[in-house]
Amino acid sequence: MTTFWFLAAALMAVTMAGLLWPLLRQPSGAAVSDRPAPALREIYRDQLRELDTDLRAGTLSPARHEQARDELARRLLDDAGEPTIAARSQRSSTLLAAALLALLPSAAILLYLHLGNPVALWDASDMHALGDGQHDLSVAQVEGMVNQLATRLHDKPDDPEGWSMLARSYTALQRYDDAAAAYAKAVALAPDVAALRSDYADVLASLSGGSLEGPAMEQIQRALALDADDPKGLALAGSAAAERGETAQAIRYWERLYRLLPPDSQTAARVAANLAAARGDTKAPVATNGSISGILTLAPDAGRTPGPDETVFVYARTVDGPRMPLAVLRRTVRDLPLQFTLDDSLALTPERKLSAQEQVIVEARISASGNAMPQAGDLVGHAGPVRIGTGDVRIVISAMGTAAR
Repeated sequence: MTTFWFLAAALMAVTMAGLLWPLLRQPSGAAVSDRPAPALREIYRDQLRELDTDLRAGTLSPARHEQARDELARRLLDDAGEPTIAARSQRSSTLLAAALLALLPSAAILLYLHLGNPVALWDASDMHALGDGQHDLSVAQVEGMVNQLATRLHDKPDDPEGWSMLARSYTALQRYDDAAAAYAKAVALAPDVAALRSDYADVLASLSGGSLEGPAMEQIQRALALDADDPKGLALAGSAAAERGETAQAIRYWERLYRLLPPDSQTAARVAANLAAARGDTKAPVATNGSISGILTLAPDAGRTPGPDETVFVYARTVDGPRMPLAVLRRTVRDLPLQFTLDDSLALTPERKLSAQEQVIVEARISASGNAMPQAGDLVGHAGPVRIGTGDVRIVISAMGTAAR
């Protein structure tokens, strides 16, 4: 935002300099024409005395003398008037320059506030920084800018992007009634934009105490009819299905959403937690002093698309010792994303316990053959070294492995 106003001020300064310079610069002939009036009068007196002397001497006729006096008088008036005219012209130019300097910048700012979009200069970091005290603008000033946008849209109502921006601004200010009204206008102008309807549904739910039924659900359904992969629509539809107790439907929505998200994103982690809870794990696994817990996800660009029945191994091994696992958990691809816990109950032998280690490497592998031994074509991921007792391990299966040697 600061950069925009700096550039605008620089452009205005260049424009004003181009306009004012011709008005304020001194005319080149001013020094010649500004001869003092007393000196002019003395010169013409001498010329008049010479005419009178010629008349008395008879070298100049009375008629010619009279003509010469008239010509001399006209020249005196012309020369004496030049500085006055130049001075008046210079004063007029100065007044015009002052008027331009006062009016043009103000007119430009008022025109921008009326026809432009001041709110567009704000981004999310500006809004968050207000709460941290890092900017001098107050919430009241932000609301003022939002109200300016609302005024502009009142005069130019056929602008769906403007209404959408106004609705998001009202939402950020928690003015949900105003946000719903703005979203309604945006949706009416752009009825085929799925994301608009999803945002509208979210605001309608806020006005209904968080309920996604009724008008909110109508907008969710229309959003997904327009775009079956609309992320916000899928998230809201899954939450609504879970609220109604339709767990299987909620899982279908969340599974579709999860495939659209980056596997290492916070949103993906939340969706994974929802899936784990919907599938029967009502509580996320919590690591104890002798265990390790975390979440396992599959990257969309892992190299191949595994089948839902392929085997998933999650295991822990020592950092520097043998590669034989200390603890192994076996699941299938259809269980992904998977929240897991490794502990001594999953040990391969009683003598080698996970709880006896300080740090371990946690690995995961998808095997098409179901063989515990690594083979070419397996998909793998790992994390670590990880301290025993860690509860937030994140493993993303994202690479093709090689055969065991």
